[in-house]
Amino acid sequence: MARVHLTTNLSERPFSAAFDFARDLSSFVGSYVSPPEQPAAASVPQGDGHKVIVLPGILTGDFTTYRLVAWLKEIGYDAQGWGPGINWGPTGAIIKHVDQLIETAHSASGRKVSLIGRSLGGIYARDCAKRFPDRVARVVTLGSPIHFPVKTPLSPFEQVLSNFYDRDVLDRVDSIPENPPVPLTAIYSKRDGIVPWEACLTEETPLAQNLEIDSAHTIMGENPRAMRIIAFRLADKPFIEPLTKP
Repeated sequence: MARVHLTTNLSERPFSAAFDFARDLSSFVGSYVSPPEQPAAASVPQGDGHKVIVLPGILTGDFTTYRLVAWLKEIGYDAQGWGPGINWGPTGAIIKHVDQLIETAHSASGRKVSLIGRSLGGIYARDCAKRFPDRVARVVTLGSPIHFPVKTPLSPFEQVLSNFYDRDVLDRVDSIPENPPVPLTAIYSKRDGIVPWEACLTEETPLAQNLEIDSAHTIMGENPRAMRIIAFRLADKPFIEPLTKP
């Protein structure tokens, strides 16, 4: 069986792509020197204490999501990252790990779990919501591509890692754009230097919505507008603030 790749190289625009990638990575480094200002807890809807699991992007881990997790706890959610380890892509072990996180959280509280996924983590979140709609309350994705193959500067790494991907996951690639049967919010940015923003757009329905922010890919989870969107959507409230305020 032919190997399935989720990405392809940026051969058509190598120089601009390299610049966008470098700019995106510099934003990530800069966020550690000067973290973005978080929305005041009192300015967003307060949480109801249900479990929220934040899943990292490829080649990253909880070190990219811990600020968002801490802020979600501050506004009233039982938030957590995915635990030790790096997201090496949809291997059998990683898919089993994410499934177990959801099962453990759901069993412990008896309540549905909300999933927030950065980039590839959002693909996991969407897939889990399709397979376990009885356990997942809603999904929020941050710069998560769903239309493949994706042109990205990370393609050389992803294509090596794809040797270890779970075959069942690869067999479901064509169905990834299909929305899960739970409320879904897809957050994207036209300033994304790693994933083309068009690849992140989901089909809009009464349950699914696309919302734009202005952010580099690597720091979407710390973007103040993204955090406000997440707070509103986790509380099942509409978010209607314009991207550019008059």
